[in-house]
Amino acid sequence: MVMMGLKLTDVLPFPEVFCHAIVRDAHGRKMSKSLGNVINPLDVIGGTTLDALHAKLLDGNLDESEVQRTEEGQKLDFPSGIPQCGTDALRFSLCAYLAGGKLFVYGDLGQRQF
Repeated sequence: MVMMGLKLTDVLPFPEVFCHAIVRDAHGRKMSKSLGNVINPLDVIGGTTLDALHAKLLDGNLDESEVQRTEEGQKLDFPSGIPQCGTDALRFSLCAYLAGGKLFVYGDLGQRQF
């Protein structure tokens, strides 16, 4: 977030940074490739079907119970798969997520919130 803020606004978003190793998904589970609950950014850019998401789970070394649990989560989160968003939409979404859902633009007219 600090690097993105510097890149987009040339201003530090905050003076101190607290790094935490755990990122959680929408269901409160730790996001991990070994749990199969991470999303490939290429799937967001180009789009993918629910069946393709399920097929990727079989490529890893997930336990069968984890595969079933992750498939159920994918069905809830992406019932029709992931629609094609393109790179600009992905960048905007990541910026909005990192900003806590609030985007600020700094410029000659001061700060504006979107």
